[in-house]
Amino acid sequence: MNYYDLLQQQVKTHPDKLFFVVDHAEYTYAAFQKLADELADDMTGIRPGDDVLLLADTPSLQLAAFLALQHLGARPILAHKDMGAELDDVQRENDLQGLVQVTETENADAPTVSFTPTNLPQQPHAERDILGVLSSGSTGTPKVMYRTYDSWAGFFPTQDEIFSVGEDTVMFLHGSLSFTGNTNSLLSVLYEGGTVVTSRHMRSHRWAKLLHQYDVNCIYLIPTKLVLLAEALHGVDTFPGVCTLFTGSQLLTPPMITDIMELLPNAQLILYYGASELNYITYAIVDSPYRPPENLGHPFPGVSISIQDGLIYVDTQYHVSGAKIPFSVGDTGSINEKGELIFGGRTGAFVNRGGVKLNLLKLETELQSLPGIREAVALRIKDETRGEGVEVFVVKEADIPEADVRMTIRHGLPNAEMPDKITFVDEMPLNDCGKIDKEKLQ
Repeated sequence: MNYYDLLQQQVKTHPDKLFFVVDHAEYTYAAFQKLADELADDMTGIRPGDDVLLLADTPSLQLAAFLALQHLGARPILAHKDMGAELDDVQRENDLQGLVQVTETENADAPTVSFTPTNLPQQPHAERDILGVLSSGSTGTPKVMYRTYDSWAGFFPTQDEIFSVGEDTVMFLHGSLSFTGNTNSLLSVLYEGGTVVTSRHMRSHRWAKLLHQYDVNCIYLIPTKLVLLAEALHGVDTFPGVCTLFTGSQLLTPPMITDIMELLPNAQLILYYGASELNYITYAIVDSPYRPPENLGHPFPGVSISIQDGLIYVDTQYHVSGAKIPFSVGDTGSINEKGELIFGGRTGAFVNRGGVKLNLLKLETELQSLPGIREAVALRIKDETRGEGVEVFVVKEADIPEADVRMTIRHGLPNAEMPDKITFVDEMPLNDCGKIDKEKLQ
């Protein structure tokens, strides 16, 4: 069983139901299978069992080519568009059989499909893997991690009940499907027979039009994009028809929560904690802007967490192939008396500044709670005297002078947490996954 097989099942049940919308291009379930089949016909040279890196121009071509490769018995691995020269390294170091590129043409119905083989031999898989996902690659070439069908689909009934995803769902999401949060969310809607709406463009006002036009009732966006949507529409528009919003990958600050609640007055806001190597781990219902942002809630049903030497360990049957359970992604934390997970940050998100250990996540949260600051990122820098220092990048409110924000930071932070350098930017650069691109900031 794979996700092309799942698409076929949905086509038999409701072929003419709207499945996928990209801006104003609409695909029914049957039309999307036709697009996937046409791409599969053009993928000459692909063999069953090939592990293939996939690069495509648009969301519809990403998804259709992903399904086409599964139809051919290959294992697709969605690549980030901004990988560039890393593409060759990823293929070589992960023993992949080649790269499929699907390029948009002036004739939208006839994209260009090319396959460049590596001539590397197929590697045996111990599990019944059907797809691969990329690690973050923050410390070298991204590693391919493989998944079976059941490692995601087996958990869909649990996550979909909590996120209120069903046959009537019309979900809006945004960004590359190489971000596993997007892929998982989209496939969960396919599993239920619902509808997904997205946009190729990074324009909040365009998103708003789609939300209204297609009566979106469920949103999955990471916090950086929620902030963009809320800021663009502040005091102008709301979406009372949205019943559920789920988000993760970053903590939610009180100003973020306030803006989201105003934008989505009838939505249940769910903050989740998860990892590419695992599935969803914990979740919290956010009902107040003043909740502790580091509180990530209780484990999902069937998932258990423990703390060993300050690190979070997760016991779940839903994970990438070969993961040793219980598994830790290197995050620190604790469990309170209610059984809720209190996030402490990544092990690498601490700076030793002259013998004083600073938590960069805590610093970012404190900065974003100060008046006049929309977004803040804290990064480690070299310091000749103390070994390590901290530089913070700040997006300020438009009508507040930089000098006033500097003064607010000086008065609002303890002396021990004062950054060594403050840099103002107009906006945070985002990578292909929609997360803040810290390499570009550096």
